[in-house]
Amino acid sequence: MKLQAFLLTTLLGLAGASAGLAQDDAAPAAADAPAAEAPAGESAPAAPATIRVVEDLDVDAVIAAFNAESGTDRTFTAEERSWIGAGVAPGDIDAAHQGYVAIPSTDPNVVIINRNGEELRVTSNASAGRAPVITHESSHMMPFAPEVDNGTFWMAKAASETAKDVDRMFDFIMWINYIFAAIIGGLMVLFCVKYRRRPGVRADQSITHNTPLEITWSIIPTILVAIMFWGGYVTFLDLRTPPPDSMKVNATAYRWGWNFQYPNGVESPQEFHVPENTPIEMVMTSTDTLHSFHLPAYRTKSDVLPNRYTKVWFNSGEPGVYRVYCTEYCGKDHSNMYAKLVVEPREDYEAWLTKTGNWMVDENGEMKPLLEIGELTYNRRGCKSCHSIDGSMGTGPTFAGLWGLKRDFDDGSSAVADEQYINQSIRDPYSQVVLNANGVSYGKQMTIYSPMLPVEQINGIIEFIKSLEGVPRKD
Repeated sequence: MKLQAFLLTTLLGLAGASAGLAQDDAAPAAADAPAAEAPAGESAPAAPATIRVVEDLDVDAVIAAFNAESGTDRTFTAEERSWIGAGVAPGDIDAAHQGYVAIPSTDPNVVIINRNGEELRVTSNASAGRAPVITHESSHMMPFAPEVDNGTFWMAKAASETAKDVDRMFDFIMWINYIFAAIIGGLMVLFCVKYRRRPGVRADQSITHNTPLEITWSIIPTILVAIMFWGGYVTFLDLRTPPPDSMKVNATAYRWGWNFQYPNGVESPQEFHVPENTPIEMVMTSTDTLHSFHLPAYRTKSDVLPNRYTKVWFNSGEPGVYRVYCTEYCGKDHSNMYAKLVVEPREDYEAWLTKTGNWMVDENGEMKPLLEIGELTYNRRGCKSCHSIDGSMGTGPTFAGLWGLKRDFDDGSSAVADEQYINQSIRDPYSQVVLNANGVSYGKQMTIYSPMLPVEQINGIIEFIKSLEGVPRKD
């Protein structure tokens, strides 16, 4: 059983047990309706399920809002529009093609799950009249799903030849363990039975040693360990020695996100694009604490440290979408610190690079309004992971109603939230650590963005905060 199947089965099992307490709001009455009787020994057939369309949902307006927020002009197919009409966010459409997305169904006993572009219908126990409790939020991105669907029992999909070398070494070691565990375990049972203590039978005291046997169990393990060492050594050198023609990409880790910078200076937070069949050398550092760069599909992992540079490389291989994870605990939102790796044909990569490099410029080649740049920066640069815009208190102070507000600092000083305060908070956040409404310091958690944010984006953030001046605060 593969990992994602185990997770999905576990989720459904828990859902079945708790469905009586937590029914889907879309069909509260259907759960109490009597279920159709099924003949003995047979299960009741599931009624055909169609995608539930959310009433009065303006799909065009949802798409327009998504494009405005993300700074794109993406269009969607008729099938994708039907998913959006069912309540799937436009930003999750790629997940619908690549991973798991639960799409609401008109049948309360059926949840439609899109996995790798194929629709799967998960049916609850119809005789109990219970709907499977799977929400879009809880199932939308089982992060390993795309890699695991095409992987092995133990490993995610191998996206490069080096990854396959790692898998071959892993499989060799695992099979050695299986074989010796069976041999040793079997012999232990055999000896326990054959040489067990019996009443009136004295133990044989004449046995000392067996030279041929001792040589055998010394030489064979030595050979096997030598193979393991040599295979691991060669593979490790390959993982740590990038080809001289590698494309260098700088990766900066921060709490809690990733920023990727390409050879031409273009940057892309949280989304990492590379051309197919190209060696990629990662030059990585951190702005705050210890992180770890991990690409399961490429068997690539390396710590990312503040004030130091670490390097690792991989061959991008065939086109596909994969996940980048942080695998070193780094704080409250560590579990959300992952990015998307997109491997694509070179012409698509070049087109993406051109478009991404000009995201602050409109189609006429003119700079976008500062307010629009600020909103895009808020969504692209990770500001939204700590600073809300609805007034709620999070890891950092909310942006709502911030403009013109008096700010008290943990050193006893204070200031008014104006242009100077916001600029300094971004460039040197530890120079003025704010107290919340309860007089408690937020602490030194802010990422220092001074090397990553150009002045246009900082000015845009200032305008964006100004636009939220009238939003009530909850902190």
